[in-house]
Parts: sequence; structure tokens; C-alpha cells
Amino acid sequence: MKLSTKLLLTALLGISALIALFYFKSASNDYYTHRNAIELAFKELDSSQQKLNHAILTNAFFLYTNQDDIIQAIEHVHSHLNPLLENQHFVQEHTETYQILLEYQKAFESNTNAIYDFQTTNTVIKNSTAAIPRLQEQLLTSTEPLSENQRNGLRKIAHLSGALLVAKNAMDTQLIESFRNDIDSLASLHFTNKGQEEALKQLISHFNVILNAFPFYSEALNQIHNPALNQLLEKGKSRFIQESINELMFVTYFSYFLMALFIASILLISFFLIHSEQEARTDRLTGLQNRKGYEERIKHAKADLGLVLINIRKFKHYNDFYGVSSGDRLLIETAHRIRNIPFLGVKPTYYRLGADDFGILFEFSSKQPLEVLAKEVLSEFSKTPIIIDTEIRTPSIVVAASTFKPLLETADMALKSNAHTNPVIYHEGLNLRQVIHDNVTKAKELKEALNEERVVPYFQPIVDLSTCKAVKHEVLARIIMKNAQVRSIFPYLTIAKESNLYPQITRTIIAQSFMIIAEHAGDFSINLSIEDIGNHETVEMLEMMLEKYPNIGKRIIFEILESEAIEEYEGIVNFILRMRRHGCRIAIDDFGSGYSNFSRILNLTIDIIKIDGSLIRHLDTDDKAVTIVQTIVNFTKSASIETVAEFVHNKAIAHIVSELGIDAAQGFYFYEPAPHPVAVI
Repeated sequence: MKLSTKLLLTALLGISALIALFYFKSASNDYYTHRNAIELAFKELDSSQQKLNHAILTNAFFLYTNQDDIIQAIEHVHSHLNPLLENQHFVQEHTETYQILLEYQKAFESNTNAIYDFQTTNTVIKNSTAAIPRLQEQLLTSTEPLSENQRNGLRKIAHLSGALLVAKNAMDTQLIESFRNDIDSLASLHFTNKGQEEALKQLISHFNVILNAFPFYSEALNQIHNPALNQLLEKGKSRFIQESINELMFVTYFSYFLMALFIASILLISFFLIHSEQEARTDRLTGLQNRKGYEERIKHAKADLGLVLINIRKFKHYNDFYGVSSGDRLLIETAHRIRNIPFLGVKPTYYRLGADDFGILFEFSSKQPLEVLAKEVLSEFSKTPIIIDTEIRTPSIVVAASTFKPLLETADMALKSNAHTNPVIYHEGLNLRQVIHDNVTKAKELKEALNEERVVPYFQPIVDLSTCKAVKHEVLARIIMKNAQVRSIFPYLTIAKESNLYPQITRTIIAQSFMIIAEHAGDFSINLSIEDIGNHETVEMLEMMLEKYPNIGKRIIFEILESEAIEEYEGIVNFILRMRRHGCRIAIDDFGSGYSNFSRILNLTIDIIKIDGSLIRHLDTDDKAVTIVQTIVNFTKSASIETVAEFVHNKAIAHIVSELGIDAAQGFYFYEPAPHPVAVI
């Protein structure tokens, strides 16, 4: 999964957690609002219940209290109980407490009926209780003399009046019942005074009222003060608290979860950002640090550093020949090899600095000179081969080293210098900055010459050694400088390849030379590099020119540079087949300087071999060169391949090549290159 996708998903996770937190906060506020309202309703319900109990007790003990307080207290209980039972949050989220409260409601309704019974009996008892003192006073206000029986009766009445009041307040039903005989005995008491007699009867009646009403009064009070009602309310409150605790635990844990989710998303984003920073400094293919990692190391270095720069020579050719996949494996194996070099006493860091460039940074140490470390790198690759697909693919590597800043630039200059050592250690004496300046100048000159059509073909005759007559020409590229000086293209070839101007040179020479060849007799050799043969546009142009000038194909000889190693064998064979269809012939140029073997040359069905000038120019002084050339000539004779000697620069060389049996020769001894071909036989 891409890093950007990971970051996006993590950010979405964090945003989701944040939204959930905000939603949770809102939901929590609603929850606490409902919870506090319910909790407050319970308190108010409890308070109303207590006020009701107090009002009942007050009415029970005091004669002159307003019973409306009880009615109001009952209404208060209902005013707090009913909204609570209708609270949807309470009904849905606190089901157990709700059921308990329904039981409480049922019990309270039953209790309310008992209260009404209490009020009724309480009123009767209070009226009788209030009437008794007044009737006693009427009995005592008589002026008539009282008999002993009457005085005893009045003492009994006084006793009963006080005892009944005490027993009532003490809620002692048995005691009150015990007065029944005494009250009944008052029926035998009589007064002659009609007022007293009537007061006595009323008094006895009130005593009986109290006596008969009290059991109902007592039963109603007992039912009212039944603790089950309060216990139900307490049970409901306890259940609600327990349910709230459970909910609070869920709320707490869920808040922890959301916070953990949010923190995890932040940590993940931080991790991915750190990881992306590491990835940004890491080469995905090899796992080494890349150019950015190298630059950061250089930027924050506190000690002097030295750089060993390693380049896989001709990696592009390897990539083209074996394929990108195999090339990648070679890079991976090379990186692995570099990373596992046991440098003792130093702590290197490893980098991939370009397509085929690797770097090793060392803290500069006089104990381990950089040159020694560079040689260790070279020797490590020679110890054990790199094997890919069961074939040895150990790359040819070039090593440069530098302690001069900027390290990479100076090491790279040393790597690309013409120094013939490996490793190349950068020092001021290499004068590489001047080399770079010269390269830039040459690239500019070449580009201007191509744009101004000052890159032109020159023709050097090739002499048949049996007749000493010019029989054909080699086409050579020349640059006409702005001051009319004629220069060989050879010093510009490397620059041309580096600046991607090489194909343009080839096509320019082909286009111009074909026009000249069409107007002159004889055969003409045209040089092609492996790069030209591998260039699709160049080959297409060649075929187009051969079709445009159909009569010159049999007079064209393509010279393939053997010094560039004929490794892309299949591609070359295919090219030769395409050119032979136009009648063209094939020569191997600079034979003896490159990597090809005789069997491969035979398989290419070559027509001509041009023996390399490095062998020819010393034939008059070097016996080994004579032996090598003779071997080549013998080989070509047996294979019916024509031979041409290059760089014949004096009469002695001309004589030797003739004696060795070489068929033709070219060089300044015979002809110098000229802008136009000479007449041939």
C-alpha cells in the first residue's frame, strides 16, 4: 500500500475518532442532563414523601392542624413521580429501576387510600377529643350537691379523658380497648340536672366514638407508615445508582477507547511520517541510503569525511543485454557485497548515489587511509564472484576516492578521469576541473558544428597491396572549426556519447557520404559502433538511404568496431542480415584490440577484417606484433576473409604488411583523408 494511502487512511481514522469524540461529548452531555434530572427527581420524590409523612404525623398528634397539607403533599409526590415515570430516557435506559418505581407507584396509590381513611377517622377522633373537655366542664359547673356515686363518676370521666388521649397518642389499641368497661359503666351514672345528664350522654357517646374509631385509625396509620413503601423508593434509588455506575463505566471505557483511537491515529501518522522520511532517504531497490540521505549525512557531519565512489562499468550494456530485471538483481547483489565489506576500525555508511554508482562514506582517519579502503573495495569483488541465474555476473567496477570537498563532485571527477589506475584517488594534480572545462568546451564546439553543418565526411583511400592502387575508401568524420581548421572527430566521440550527440554525428555522416558515394566509383567503408547498430532510428535511416540510392548498396562496407565488444551478438547478426539484403558487406574494424574470438567472427560471416593500428604501427620494431598479425592473416586466409592493415605510416610498414599477405592497407604512407574520394581503378 502506498504511503499516501496509509496516511490518508490514518488521517481518516483520526478524523473519525475526533468526530466520535465530539459526538461522544454531546451524547455525554445529554446523558448527564438526563441522569441529573432523574437523580434530582428521585431526591424531590423522596423529599415529598418525607413531607407527606410529616404532614400525617402532624395531623395525627395535633388537634388543630390543616389536613390540606396532606392533600398538597400527596399532589407533590405525584408531581415528581409521574414525570419520572414518563421520562423516556428513564423508561428505556433504566428498565429495572423503572419497574421498581412502578411498584412504588402502585404501593403509593394504596397508601393514598389509607391516608384518606386516616383523614376520615382522624377527623372523627379529633372532633370527639375536642368535645370531651367542653362536656367535662359542663358536668362540673352544676350547683347542685353531688352524691358520692356522682363524684366517683366524674373522677372516672376525668381519668378516661386523660387516659384516652394518652393511649391515642401512644397508638395503644389494647389500652384504649381496656377502657370499654369503664365507659360502659358510665351508663349507670345519672344527674338530676338535665344539662348535666345530656352532657354525660354526649360524653359517653364521644368516648365510644373514640373507642370504636381508633382501631380503624390505628390500622390506617400502620398502613401509611408501612416501611415497604420507603423501602421501594430506596430500592429504586439504589438500583438507579447501580445502573448509573454501570453506564458511567461504559461511558468511561468508551471515552478511553476513543482517546486511545485518537492517540493511536496520531502515533500512526507520526510513524508513517517518520517512515516516509526514512523511505525518502532510502533506495527502494538496494535498501541503501539514497542521494538525499547522503546529502543529509554530509550536511550534519561533524568530522572530516572521505568518500569511496564505486561505479559498475558499462552497466547500461549489461542492462540492455540481460534485461532490466537481471540488472536490478546485479545492483542488489553489488549493494549487498559493498555493505558487507569488513572495514576494520571505521564506521562506514553506504549509499546508492546514481543508477550504477555506489558510495561509502568514512570518517577521515590517518590510521586507515582512504586509498587502502578503496583497494579493499576492489579486492572484495575479486574474491568471490557474483552469481545470477547460475552464471558468474561479477561486474567490472571502477573505484574512485576523495577527501576533497565537495566529496561527490571530486570523487566523480576522479572516476571519470582518464587516469589509468583503479582505484583513482582524487588530488589537485589530476587537474580534473580543467578536464571538465575542456569537455564543456568540446561539447559546445560539437553542438555548434552539427547545427552549422560543419561535421563532414572525409575519405581515406584504401590501397590494394598487390597493385598499390587505391581501390576503395574509408569514410571518416571531420569537424571544420570556425577558423577553417580540420579536426578529427575522434577526440569528440566520448563527449558526443555523454551529451547524446553521437547518433546525430552518425546520421549526418551517413546522409552526406551517401550523396558523395552516389557520384563516385568504388567501394566505401562506413564505421558503425555497437551503439549505432542498437539505435533503431539510425538503422531505419540506413535502410531508407539504401533504398533511396539502390545502386550503391553493393559498394557499401559497414565497419563494426570490434573494440566495443561484440556482446550483443544476436542484435548484430540481425543487423548484418538486414544490410546484406541490400548487398552491403561487413567488416570488423580495429580487430585485435577488443574482446571477440575467432569462432564468433566466423559465425558473423564477416567479409573483411581491418587489423587494429596498435598492432600495425609497430610491426617494424615489435616481433610479437608480427606474430599476432601473422596469426590473424592465417585465420582470415583460411576463412576467405579479406584483410586490411590500418595506420600504415611508412614504407617499412607497407612492405611488412604486404609480405604478411594482407590484402589491402590504408594510412598516411599512402593517402591522408581528404574531403573528396580519389579516382579508383
